Amino acid sequence: MLEDIKLPFIDKKVINKHEREYQIGLIDGQGVMTSIDIYPGIQVIYNNFHCFTAPTDQSLNRHRYIEINHCLKGKFECQYNKNYYAYLCQGDLAISGGTLNKLTHSFPLGYYNGVEILIEVEKAKENKLLDEFNIDIDLISKRIKESHNVYIFRATAQIEHICLEMYEIEEELKRNYLKIKVLELLLFLSHHDFGILENEKHYYPKKQIEIIKAIKTELSNNISAKYDLEKLVKQYNINIHTFRKAFKEIHGKPIYQWYKEYRLEYSLGLLINTDIPIIEIANEIGYSNPSKYSAAFYQYTSMTPQQYRKSHLKMEQ
Repeated sequence: MLEDIKLPFIDKKVINKHEREYQIGLIDGQGVMTSIDIYPGIQVIYNNFHCFTAPTDQSLNRHRYIEINHCLKGKFECQYNKNYYAYLCQGDLAISGGTLNKLTHSFPLGYYNGVEILIEVEKAKENKLLDEFNIDIDLISKRIKESHNVYIFRATAQIEHICLEMYEIEEELKRNYLKIKVLELLLFLSHHDFGILENEKHYYPKKQIEIIKAIKTELSNNISAKYDLEKLVKQYNINIHTFRKAFKEIHGKPIYQWYKEYRLEYSLGLLINTDIPIIEIANEIGYSNPSKYSAAFYQYTSMTPQQYRKSHLKMEQ
C-alpha cells in the first residue's frame, strides 16, 4: 500500500515479509517511513522526519484510502481545499479521507515523529474480525468523504492510552500487538461523534495563516529592530489575541518566546563562525545591554557567550 503511493523514495529495505523501511529524499532534510502489514488493506506506518518540507503524494487513487495520523513529536501543517490550514500537534490524532484536497504539507518545527494507520477501504472491510467488534469501515469512510474535511482530536488521556503504546513494543510482539491497537483505535473512531469535531473547527483560514507567516518573516529579517508587537500586528489588520493564539498553534510556543530563542540561535552562529566582538553580536540581535544578552544566553544554553565561543574553538583544534 505505502509502496503504491508516489513519494520520493530513494531506498527500500525489506526487514521481513510484513515490514519494510523506506528512505525519503527531500530538499531540506531526510525521512524514514517504516510500514508494517497488519491486516489485509491495513498498514501501520512509523514516520520519522528531520526537515521542514513534507513529502507530497502524487497518487491518483487516494480516494480509496482512510488516513489516521498520531503526532508523537513535532508538528504537521497541511493546506487543504485552497482556503484552510490544519495543524496536527504533539499528542493529537487526525483522520482524513482521500477526497481531501491537500495542496501543501510541511513540518513547521523542522522535525516530525508519528504513526499513521493507512486503510484501503475496499480490502479492509472484507475483514470479518472488524464485524465482530462492530467496526464499520464503510461508515467511517462515508463520514469523512461527505465532509471533505480533516478531523482533529486534540490530545486527551484516552488518545494517549491508545496511541503511545504503539511506539514502544518488543520486536517479537510488535505485529500481533499492533493488531490489537488498530482494533482499539478503529473501535474508538466508530463510536465517536464526528459532528462535535466539525463544530470545534481546528483549522485556520489561509489568509490568516499567510499574515502570521508574513509577520514572522518580518521579525526574522530584522532581528536588531525593537518592535511593538501590537502596533506591528495592527499594520497587518489582525487582532493581537487571534495572532497570539494562532502563532502558538503553529509554532508550539508563544511569539515572545519564539522571537527570543530565534535571536539567540542566530547569535550562536555568529559566535562560532565569526570573530565579531560579543558586544556587537548583542547589538546585532537587539540587545542594547550586553549583560542582559549574556543573562538570556546563559538561561538558554547554560553557558556564557564567552564560554560558548571558547568551547567551540577547542573542538576545532
